[in-house]
Amino acid sequence: MMLRIVVCMAGAWLAAGVSAQAPTPAAAGAASPDGPVAVGDEIIVRGRRMSEIKSDLRIEVDKFVTQIAAPPPERGYARWHRNVCVSIQNLERSAAQYLVDRISRLAADVGLEPGEPGCEPSVRIQFTTDGKEAARRLVDERPGVLRPTSEGGLQLGLEAMHEFAESDKPVRWWQVSIPVDARFGNPATRMPGEQLSPGLEALHWVTVEGPSRIHSGLRDDLAYVIIIVDGPKLQGRGTTWEQLGDYLAFVSLAQVDLSAQPSAFDSILNLFSNPKAYSGLTDWDRSYIHALYEFDQERDPRMQRNGLVDAMASGRSTAATGKP
Repeated sequence: MMLRIVVCMAGAWLAAGVSAQAPTPAAAGAASPDGPVAVGDEIIVRGRRMSEIKSDLRIEVDKFVTQIAAPPPERGYARWHRNVCVSIQNLERSAAQYLVDRISRLAADVGLEPGEPGCEPSVRIQFTTDGKEAARRLVDERPGVLRPTSEGGLQLGLEAMHEFAESDKPVRWWQVSIPVDARFGNPATRMPGEQLSPGLEALHWVTVEGPSRIHSGLRDDLAYVIIIVDGPKLQGRGTTWEQLGDYLAFVSLAQVDLSAQPSAFDSILNLFSNPKAYSGLTDWDRSYIHALYEFDQERDPRMQRNGLVDAMASGRSTAATGKP
């Protein structure tokens, strides 16, 4: 079924392991033009050490993570903790429910509890007739939604916000994360409007258990995600609801760089440049998402990155991946 977008009036909507796939070999049994190989003919078999193969694979996985991941500067890779609630606006009800179910299915696959009907949305998806205008209006009228504080750890900064407003992509997103106490989930940075005790205006104290140079006692949680879908830009691309649902699921559950162009990899993020190549999430995508929701978040960002890459390259993540 091809995608047919039904867009209502757009308005103010924010009220209040990896295994590399080798080229397909020649068909088995293809005859040599000179007949069978005679005894005594020299046959050369070239091989590679498994350690070399694993090393090359890890390099490719590292490139993939580098291209798509977008945590705030000096912060770790954020994810949802325990549950996630998805809301879709300005789309016909049955189509919206299909997309919510598609996103919720991936959330459940990585151990999250999808929100029940009527839950407070943490992922807000707005369909609009002009994505750029909707994004610009949000930037101009409600910048505090995108940048709730100037302190580090919650957002990507002014340059990224400008890109969010001016992008020509059919789908654009903005993700806000927050460093929290890993034991109780209390914010580890001052939140907007929070009043601290006199003399502590620049400080925010949290108690962590057993901090070290390896484990900080903190983790990064996604706070909310805003996604704007430009309905007219989807028309004529041959995109299906299944493809769109998986694309939205990926950017709903992971911090993805809006400017990412992982064309060298088999990823749903390439959907709008080559829609016929992707029926939905790929093995690369699933491996990354599962690794993201399994690695140790309390380590420093560099070690987190190594953990993600190792999990994908070694096949420890729930889904094995492949690369063309």
